Amino acid sequence: MPVYHVGPKTGGEDTRIPRASDTYKTRRGSWVGFASASHPNSESRTNRNVNTMGLGVLEDKHLAHVPGTALLTDVLEADHEHHHHGRLNTSALRHGQGKDSDIVLVPQPSRSPNDPLNWPLWKKDLMLFFICIDTAVVGAWGPMISPGYVEMAAQFGVSYNKLNGDLGYGILVIGLSCFVTNSMAVIWGRRPVFLLGNLLLFISSLGAYYAHSFNSLLAFRLVGCFGMSPFEVLVTSTIADIYFVHQRGVRLAAWGLCLSIGVGGGTIISGYIIEGLGWNWTYGICAIIFGVWIVVLFLFCPETAYRRDDALNTDLGTEQDNAEAIAKNRELKAKYEGEGAEIENVEIAERAAANNTSCSMEKKRTFWHDLKIYNGRVCDDPFWKVLIRPLMMLIFPQVLFSLFAYGLTTSWLVVVGGVLAQIFAAPPYNFSVSSVGLVAVASLIGAIIGAFTSGPIADWTVKFMSRRNGGIYEPEFRLVLIVITFLLGGMSFFGFGWALQEQDPWIAPVIFYGLQYFSVGFMTIAVYGYLTDCHRDKAPEAFAAINLRNIYSFGMNYFISDWITTQGPKQVFCIIGGIHVFICLCAIPMYIYGKKCRSWTSRVSIFEKVMHA
Repeated sequence: MPVYHVGPKTGGEDTRIPRASDTYKTRRGSWVGFASASHPNSESRTNRNVNTMGLGVLEDKHLAHVPGTALLTDVLEADHEHHHHGRLNTSALRHGQGKDSDIVLVPQPSRSPNDPLNWPLWKKDLMLFFICIDTAVVGAWGPMISPGYVEMAAQFGVSYNKLNGDLGYGILVIGLSCFVTNSMAVIWGRRPVFLLGNLLLFISSLGAYYAHSFNSLLAFRLVGCFGMSPFEVLVTSTIADIYFVHQRGVRLAAWGLCLSIGVGGGTIISGYIIEGLGWNWTYGICAIIFGVWIVVLFLFCPETAYRRDDALNTDLGTEQDNAEAIAKNRELKAKYEGEGAEIENVEIAERAAANNTSCSMEKKRTFWHDLKIYNGRVCDDPFWKVLIRPLMMLIFPQVLFSLFAYGLTTSWLVVVGGVLAQIFAAPPYNFSVSSVGLVAVASLIGAIIGAFTSGPIADWTVKFMSRRNGGIYEPEFRLVLIVITFLLGGMSFFGFGWALQEQDPWIAPVIFYGLQYFSVGFMTIAVYGYLTDCHRDKAPEAFAAINLRNIYSFGMNYFISDWITTQGPKQVFCIIGGIHVFICLCAIPMYIYGKKCRSWTSRVSIFEKVMHA
């Protein structure tokens, strides 16, 4: 039974107006049942959708609303003012503008001018632009000295494998420190953690510039890797904080693009810096950039964590069934029944309306207020509970799938990047340091093309499939993009190893290397979008969990060099390609059974304890 705002009967029309939380209160699995009530074949359509599947996603029979599922599109009437979804008037819900006027905003923003969802789009995009530029420099900071590994190994008197392996401890530090920085951001907000990360990167870059021994360099690298961790888990959470579901694909692609540009483009530039000025100047230049960006983030990146009424989170299906809400429900019911009005169910919608009224009276914060580094706690949970929650979330099928799909796939890029000097500085290629850096041009081109195609395709796919699904959005629609990763990603890994083994001209492995970045970009958008939409309220913890993949990257980085030397690149990368194909195929059962998994994890007690730990 839907939750309706109460209105008197007039003639034969259904004048019941749904509030922000109304749209997810049906009793049997999804909105598709009542959405099609006005359709001539509504009964058959309803039974088909409830008992089988919509666009291949199996329906759930246990929950009235499965978290993640949301009403995304409705019908805009001829007057361009009123909306309806089936027989329901959805005009009370806030919608997009222009070509997205039929898009229901998910989540529904409050009426507060301080709600980040209500910020002007230019403010959101400007903030994300600055964070993405910072992310690009952070992405470059990790692998930027890899073109000089051969020279550095000779300078410090260590083997190439030891140098590569020991510096790889930084990857391990990133993976573990994500738990700490995530907990800090969940409790104290995103802004102070971003600023702290930049400060640590500035200090470590300055120290690495003056380092004259391998141990001192390694120590400063590890400090910097702790500073890198916020950009592993918090950028995607920030996107979820300030953008609606239908806007996130392009922004996630922009973040992924900047990260890839940093990894690839930084290596290109650093090759010339190392050859002309020495490896330590790569850190000197980064110190200057991070010093400037501390000021930029301080001025233009306000806090994005915001406590919003649960009833507005139409994608989460949250509901506070407390005594106050029940009492208010009874009071309202008695009042409206006494007036002879039609009432079917009055619940949290009325509380949300009251909350919106108070929010609309809030005074807009000034620019100077936004400059505060710390704005108070945004979560009341103890630090230790938030710290262990990412580990506990690994029992969620969605998180576990994302760990393997995104984690293992992107780890190959880290591994390949770490052995480029070993592969291309040796016969038959005999590249110089700067030429090894130029190999990354392929990854840069692949990442740019991938970002400019994956983002728009992702958002278009979500809207197209939602319209085909009766206006209902399922997070599993994000996983469709993995088809591209499956086809082109497998080809890129197999081709890369084969070309190196056969000693093909350098252009062949370089093209396959670029294709890896192009294809993996689609996996990144798919998984991050999927996880954000499944667990938006616990997005930082979920992203911290999947960044345990850095531990795998560390292990692979430590022995990949000897593995290639012993067995040859063909066998190594064919194994990697086979694993990649298997991971992509796992997206098929995740797509089909994903909604049932989301229902299961939201109603079984052990998962509820994890989410509310």
